[in-house]
Amino acid sequence: MMLVWLCGLISFTFASKMESSIQEALYYFEMKGEYQKAIGILEKVVSEGDVQDKEQASFYLGKIQELSGNRQSANLYYRQSLQITNEPNKAYWLAERIAATAIEPEFIQKKSLRLKSPIRKIFGGTPTYVHLQNGSILKITGDSLVNISVGSIGNPDILKIDNTGIWYSHPETDSIHFKPFNNIRKSKSFALKNPKAIAIGGDRALVQGDYAIILVNKKGEQIQASDKYNECLLEMYFAPTGHFIMNCPDNALHFLSDDNLSEAYTLSQFDAIQRVTSVKNHLIFYSGGNLFCYALPNITEPRWKEAFNNVESVIPFGKNIAVLEASGRITLVELSTGNTIASVRSDADRIHPLARGTLGLFTSEGALIVVDTLLHPLWNFNFAKPIVTEPLYTDGNIYLSFDGQTLQGIAPHYYGKTTLASTILSQQAAILAETSQWEKLTAVLDSLLKLEPGNAEAWLFKALQLENTQGKEQDRQKAWSEAVRLSVSNPQITSLILNRYSKAIGAKFVSLLNVSPKTKYPQFFGSKKNLYTIDPAASRLICINAETGEQRWTKTLSKMDNSPVIGSDEKSLVLASGFNLNIYELSKDGKRTTVQLPGKAFNIILENESIYISTWNGFLMKLTRPEGRLAWSRKISDLPFLFARDDSQIVTTSLEGNITHLWEGSGLIKQETLKIQTGISQMTQADSTMILATTNNRVLIYDSRHPDKEPLQILMESPIASLQAFPYQGKTCVLVGLANQNLLLYTIAGTPLWKFQGKNSIFSKPFVEDGLAWLDQGNEVIAISLSDGKPVKQFSTPGGAGTPFILNKTLFSASSKRLLYGFSL
Repeated sequence: MMLVWLCGLISFTFASKMESSIQEALYYFEMKGEYQKAIGILEKVVSEGDVQDKEQASFYLGKIQELSGNRQSANLYYRQSLQITNEPNKAYWLAERIAATAIEPEFIQKKSLRLKSPIRKIFGGTPTYVHLQNGSILKITGDSLVNISVGSIGNPDILKIDNTGIWYSHPETDSIHFKPFNNIRKSKSFALKNPKAIAIGGDRALVQGDYAIILVNKKGEQIQASDKYNECLLEMYFAPTGHFIMNCPDNALHFLSDDNLSEAYTLSQFDAIQRVTSVKNHLIFYSGGNLFCYALPNITEPRWKEAFNNVESVIPFGKNIAVLEASGRITLVELSTGNTIASVRSDADRIHPLARGTLGLFTSEGALIVVDTLLHPLWNFNFAKPIVTEPLYTDGNIYLSFDGQTLQGIAPHYYGKTTLASTILSQQAAILAETSQWEKLTAVLDSLLKLEPGNAEAWLFKALQLENTQGKEQDRQKAWSEAVRLSVSNPQITSLILNRYSKAIGAKFVSLLNVSPKTKYPQFFGSKKNLYTIDPAASRLICINAETGEQRWTKTLSKMDNSPVIGSDEKSLVLASGFNLNIYELSKDGKRTTVQLPGKAFNIILENESIYISTWNGFLMKLTRPEGRLAWSRKISDLPFLFARDDSQIVTTSLEGNITHLWEGSGLIKQETLKIQTGISQMTQADSTMILATTNNRVLIYDSRHPDKEPLQILMESPIASLQAFPYQGKTCVLVGLANQNLLLYTIAGTPLWKFQGKNSIFSKPFVEDGLAWLDQGNEVIAISLSDGKPVKQFSTPGGAGTPFILNKTLFSASSKRLLYGFSL
């Protein structure tokens, strides 16, 4: 029965040259109990067999040793088998046996390789080559670097390195060169001005320059492509059909024959084509919010089409493909049908395959979350810094680079089964922190952060240690900042750290915003007890409980670009993207009204009964509320413009400085007035007074009731970042935020009242309420008195802060790390 159990644990297909030897070894072990005889036969197979033989023999050696109680030897053989196997299920099973027989914990970080110069380009493959900025070319073999001698080619721009040789160019020579690694073959050169892209197909290469595209081979022959492809992007060589693929401005992929560059197929779309990828005999690309798949035998008809939002990357993963959207969502798609197999939300901004059957999700905060073939999490680790290049795979090793000059090896066959050394130290640190053994904690934390620099719990314990031992304020802020920053990618400890953090800084709450990693410094609007923000990358409206900071609900919005034009009040959200304007009721199930625009929206103003929209091509529209019905639409100019309403008229100013008055009821021109000889960048108003910011650093104060009167001009010392007008103590004031972080207050007559020198504000745009101007200042939010320009209050935000927003006596601010701060006023 033991032989049946042994063989049944994992399925092997015996087709190797030493199959009979493996069967013989199993016979000796099971039927005759001759342990040493079986071991000897299997070790010979490992030494002399092919790859499949080695994998099977190593597995059975591991199992025999485990059954015999030799855990250390079993672990060694299991690891050998794991290094060879190509089947995910076998890899998962072997990882479990490795964990069961492990004597020591696992270390994620392995040997690192220091380069003499920063990385310029990486050429992946087997082996992997690296071109350094100093001109050196290195081949990575195992855990060492081999310098590749290329003779006297200087420090060229290298387009491609593979096993046959190097394709490179020198800008001053207007040519591309091929230098073979094999000295038997001759170097070749081809005339081409500024070569910038290359695709290899067999012994041929298509090379794109500034003004021409040529097909060359290593015999020195060449053919020039038609000039009509010069503005196209060379995507790849598609081997299944034998064509080079050009992505052209006509929103089409053109297939050019690798024989004579004749065009064989064209795949056309309405929108630009992106993320072109080939997987086996399938061609995949993203266009107009859809992922398309074309495949042989009918390459001209789509196999399937599925909707996705802002696709960042598409990579093969096992027998399927993994799709990463800008929102961080990762979807596993069946290659043959386009059906969704699994989907998860994440903080990832890059995805790359790692060990066999695993996918690495890399975040901008240095976290690595590894998932299996169904996107289930296997393990996570935090390096504290994001990777700056793609992972390097070579000879069974995996290297990551966080600075462009050091290659950090990581465990290439880890599946999260064996306990990590950093996990053990983290548990020890937790015990010491809970028992207030602060002196002993120091050494443990130093060791832990050396093993895992981005361990969020370690930074939490360090912050608590500093709080309880009266550490320096600067050190405490850094520890809290790191703990909070690094906890974002680890949901298991996020709440714990944020709760402790909010108490430490005196906040009402600190919560994690459910927005995409690419949505930096989200902006807020709100009414009553609801706080709202928009996540453009995920096309979502998010409603937050203003009392607790917890998410109430989310609502899917129509597809939008990365910079939608937005207007809002307590009833509605108006969002324009492309040529569509969508009016949303601010409730989870509220209706949406869509209006077609005559151009892309430039500016939106909401009033109680009307919505006004200006477009980039010079239209102004008025819609009625709440119906969203068009009242009128007028072509005002050929350029975009800013505008404001003053009772029965609308005052517009073009970006070139032309001021025009319109009748509000019809949109017809009432009066063309001033032509300011400078560009206009911003516009705000106080009753009938219009305040303009110019591109030459001036504030113009213009009375629309006296249109013939020249505007008052105030010269600023720096470009104008923000402009606000409001009543204060019986007079109208103008608050100006400058790019140099200065904040200045003037009367409407141009009298300066005070100047405040700020620092580290993201947009230099304060929130004004109750005689105070609240402004983010990096690691704090401060309140500046409008009476004298002096700070009177401050809230600590060690993780950074964005533009403040106040609702129901609570100050809100969001950091670039997606933290929402709430402070009671």
